[in-house]
Amino acid sequence: MQDDLATLIKKTAAEVRTRDFIWAAGISAGVGAAVAVWLGASGDWRLIVLVWLAFLAALAVRYRFSSGRVWAQPVQRVVETELNAQRAELADLRIARGVAHALPEPLFILDAEGIVEHANRAAEELVGTKSVEGRHFAAVLRAPDVYEASVAVIETGEAQTVDFVTTGSIERSCRAFIARLDPVGEEAGARRSRSLVFIRDLTSERRLEQMRADFIASASHELRTPLASLIGFIETMKGHAKDDPEAQDKFLNIMQSQAERMQRLVSDLMSLSRIELNEHVPPKEIVDIAEIAEDVVESTSPLFEQAGAIVDVINDTQLPTTMRGDLDEIFQAIQNLLDNAVKYGGDPAMIKLHVGRGAPPPLSADGEPGHKAGDSAAQIAARLGVAVEDLVYLQIRDFGPGIERADLPRLTERFYRVNVEHSRKSGGTGLGLAIVKHIVNRHKGGFQIESRLAGGTAFNCCFLGAA
Repeated sequence: MQDDLATLIKKTAAEVRTRDFIWAAGISAGVGAAVAVWLGASGDWRLIVLVWLAFLAALAVRYRFSSGRVWAQPVQRVVETELNAQRAELADLRIARGVAHALPEPLFILDAEGIVEHANRAAEELVGTKSVEGRHFAAVLRAPDVYEASVAVIETGEAQTVDFVTTGSIERSCRAFIARLDPVGEEAGARRSRSLVFIRDLTSERRLEQMRADFIASASHELRTPLASLIGFIETMKGHAKDDPEAQDKFLNIMQSQAERMQRLVSDLMSLSRIELNEHVPPKEIVDIAEIAEDVVESTSPLFEQAGAIVDVINDTQLPTTMRGDLDEIFQAIQNLLDNAVKYGGDPAMIKLHVGRGAPPPLSADGEPGHKAGDSAAQIAARLGVAVEDLVYLQIRDFGPGIERADLPRLTERFYRVNVEHSRKSGGTGLGLAIVKHIVNRHKGGFQIESRLAGGTAFNCCFLGAA
């Protein structure tokens, strides 16, 4: 491109020299004619013509031996100066964009009409799309207060701070700092001001605060009964059962059972709090859900044998069942669902664990359709903007008594139990399905429960498959 520019400059200089030569010849001819008229008959017009021809010859020699480069040099110097200035400006702009892209927090630059001129990678991750620049800010980030503040900042020049919550499957608590960017140098007066929107994600801090409050509330509520029971048995053993070995042995067994229940409760509460704390952070590693399911079944097979449960693992596809996920959390989700199926799937429990791609098999495949609660595979695919075939699923199906329709939507609530007495006898804490729901949310998947009275229950987890 630079060589083409130099050639163009030389060509332009040659054209200028030609025009100069023609003008010089014409002017000198006019001067010669005027002199001839002035001298009249006494003058020798042949001498004037000879002088004019000599002048043209001298001028032609001058143009012939002065290269186009010499004529082009002044213009080329000016052009190169401008190009160097533009290169420096572009280099500064690239550095600025590079710094913006390197920032871990979202950053937007908007023009006076609210159109996004620049968005860094963190901003694209926040809104979940890369097609951000060139779109209106109100359509990119559904936060009306932030957009209104950006308009006010351009008008007043005073920076503003706005707290807002993003919408979507996972809410994020954010704080936006909005400031006006005034044009400088030659742009001043020629361009209108822009606004800079810098967003800080406060989700972790807010979740930590909420986690502490929820943990204290849940622990104080759920631990009250077993603690009261322990205190009562201790007082009894110190009282009239002090010298009764048989009563002491009975009470100690009950106390051990209550202590183990409290231990499980605290463990599940801590696990749920940890998952909720990181729920807004998407996992990055690639895992195979079929392999994890087989590992869970293999590692917990002694518990199935002890309970008399039968678990069949069925891979419904020949395609890969990989996904982007946290191996430990997926392992825990499958383990919780299997544990739930063993406890409530009949005596003995018959369990089928399906993995595959697309939509999980419905209960209607072997009978009447059941009642459902949660997101279907089609709804999950639409939310993620993919085809149903791009999903991977995990289904854990039991053939127990089923669940009433009214209870289905509440199964993932903390401490909700369909049968409180049966749950306590089986050692349940009422947190297993809540943990599963939060794990699925963190993986941007969907969780659906389908049940039919006397026809069993299916727990379906769907995720976006990895390419």
